[in-house]
Amino acid sequence: MKLPVVGLVVDELGQINYLNEGRKLGINLKFTNQALATEDLIKFAQDCDFLLIDPRIISTTSVRTAERAGVRIYPSAKTLEQLEQIKTTQTTGEYLSILVARSAHAQVASWPITLITNDLAITPLPGISDELSQEIQLSVLKLAGELGLVGGFELLVDAADYKQLIGINWVTPHAKYWSQIGCVTNFYEQNLRAVLDLPLGSTDLLDKFVITGGLRTDPAIDDYRPYLHLMARNPKLKFDQSIKQVGLTSSDLESALTEIIHAQQYYSGEIEE
Repeated sequence: MKLPVVGLVVDELGQINYLNEGRKLGINLKFTNQALATEDLIKFAQDCDFLLIDPRIISTTSVRTAERAGVRIYPSAKTLEQLEQIKTTQTTGEYLSILVARSAHAQVASWPITLITNDLAITPLPGISDELSQEIQLSVLKLAGELGLVGGFELLVDAADYKQLIGINWVTPHAKYWSQIGCVTNFYEQNLRAVLDLPLGSTDLLDKFVITGGLRTDPAIDDYRPYLHLMARNPKLKFDQSIKQVGLTSSDLESALTEIIHAQQYYSGEIEE
């Protein structure tokens, strides 16, 4: 059976992550991060079985026109048009990240809800009841079905009112690191599975909590030196310099937060021990 060729219109960070996951699955990927005109989008798709695109790079109008020319694209113009009807709000406080994926055969999967606060991402949302968590998850899965979603997306909602939509990310979620270090199937692999119409993977956590945080470089030292202290202090810490993130899985939320915040402060030069 011939391996499919997937064309991805995604930023450079997304290219790295999807390339890694595509190689593991043994599929062929073709990339661009350019905002292609409709004619160029159709040309780019000529040797691809379908396209997976970031709607921030390719407009809904271009998607619609390319589909009329016979190009299969995810997300589809119909899905994008329906989402554009949903009102979004702005927030300067805490918010939630909800990841979901849906295949063409309507298999759906979602990940535990993530709290994003003060340059930290905490999964699952601390203190949430099982009833409210289930309510939020079911509402997102229902929305994915109503939209005819094929692929994955991240919904960002107000932490105080999950019905207030802040924004949507498609191929590269804002909470992009935690699923790579903290669960069985990360978002990037799952998105590829969904658009390829493969059975979706487990989204179970590898530990009770996953915490990630952004890193700010200390201008007085290089990015390598902090590793000597931080990796010796806690060998379980994970780092990704491409996105300036540090992460940790743990059964103890308080101690994990202490470790991540210490790593952030030490890395930035705010503390020296």
